[in-house]
Amino acid sequence: MRRLHGALTALALLLASPAGAAEISRVASSGDPGNPFDIDIGVRWDRTVERATITRERADATSTLPGGSVIEDERVRYQRSKNAIVPRIAIGLYKDLELHAEMPYVLGDDREWRYGSYAGKPTGPGTQPEDIEGNLIDANGDPCVPSPCPLFVLSPDPATVYHGGRAGDLKAGIAWGIFNDQKDDTKPFWLVGMDLTIPTAGLYAPGKDRTTDQWLSPYRVQAKPGPIGEKIWKWDLYTVFSKRYGYVEPYVKGHAQLAFQSASTYSNCDAVNEATAATLAAKQMNAEAVQNCKTWGSEAGAKLPFVAGLTFGTEVIPFEDAAEAQKLTLDLRFFAELTSKQRFYNELTDLTGKLHMTDGYMEIGGLAALYLRASKWVQLQAKASIATRTAHYLTGESRGKGSSSPTDAEIFADGTLLNPNYDARYDAPGRRFRISEVSVFELSFGGVLQF
Repeated sequence: MRRLHGALTALALLLASPAGAAEISRVASSGDPGNPFDIDIGVRWDRTVERATITRERADATSTLPGGSVIEDERVRYQRSKNAIVPRIAIGLYKDLELHAEMPYVLGDDREWRYGSYAGKPTGPGTQPEDIEGNLIDANGDPCVPSPCPLFVLSPDPATVYHGGRAGDLKAGIAWGIFNDQKDDTKPFWLVGMDLTIPTAGLYAPGKDRTTDQWLSPYRVQAKPGPIGEKIWKWDLYTVFSKRYGYVEPYVKGHAQLAFQSASTYSNCDAVNEATAATLAAKQMNAEAVQNCKTWGSEAGAKLPFVAGLTFGTEVIPFEDAAEAQKLTLDLRFFAELTSKQRFYNELTDLTGKLHMTDGYMEIGGLAALYLRASKWVQLQAKASIATRTAHYLTGESRGKGSSSPTDAEIFADGTLLNPNYDARYDAPGRRFRISEVSVFELSFGGVLQF
């Protein structure tokens, strides 16, 4: 009977206690009655693992269709592992108005590629005729002499490129709770915010410092990890609505991210001299690239993505003691995010030393989180999520520019029309690379001291 009485008492306190904002919409606040000032200091560990299959088109020799057809074979199994320690601080400027900042220290951000298959059969060194290591054409699509001239080197298997061991980009922002259901229970908690990612991390220039014979990344040695910075500005605008109903609190969040180049944003043309070096195996851009990088100017540079997403979820609060400021919360959410077409870093960049034109894709997934507020001063957090991305092409530059697609005759009659980023080995129909079966796993553990 005592246990039943205790459970009923806890439930009564829970239902009668003031509603608090969901963790996704919580802000530091100052100037409220009994709360003159808020400051939150936290640190968390984030781990992300991405796995995928990279396929490549090839002509179907058995096709009877007019003009033939292409099929896709698995070429590479890809994995990326990232670990970061992220300190964060949030300061209450006024009532439900917060200024916050965080900067990750990236312990490691490593990518590896393993041999896939060709025509349905497992492959290894020397078993991919006219394909990866047995490639027979150059960036212009002409026969390479001497041949073969490999696209990239996968041995040793797996081939790994290491990054990290340094600070990432600083992110700072402001968040404002326009409505607060603790103060007016006729309204939801409505939060609006804006984050700015400042490109403070050192630039990763994928085409620089590579070997001239096999075009290998200088960061294949674990003791010499490469930089991680993309040198772009990101503005992330978001809004969250949440409303407490007894022991559950549903919420919805929407966000949009705009990216802008800085003076240091990388372009393939920054390494055009290295990419067209005298050693044949290192010729990683077409013969007109040196000239056309000048005539195309910024049009040949990075094309940054636009990102927008929605999150739907609910918090379940099985225990709450308002008097002791203790609370246990289970957070369950579903999210979907759209990333637009871009010429930027992707899953082939470390192998090829280039930015590639990447098709847009959708990422969908789910997250479960546990928040334990041990007291007014301390909170512990644990999160886990899994997501997938729709299949999309990792290569596919256009050959030229203009209001209409120029013909080959027009491109080569006036060399300035040829896209300096175009590489027949990657971008020509029948040779493009595509990523599929993408899975993204994320874990996060952290703690927050609240004063």
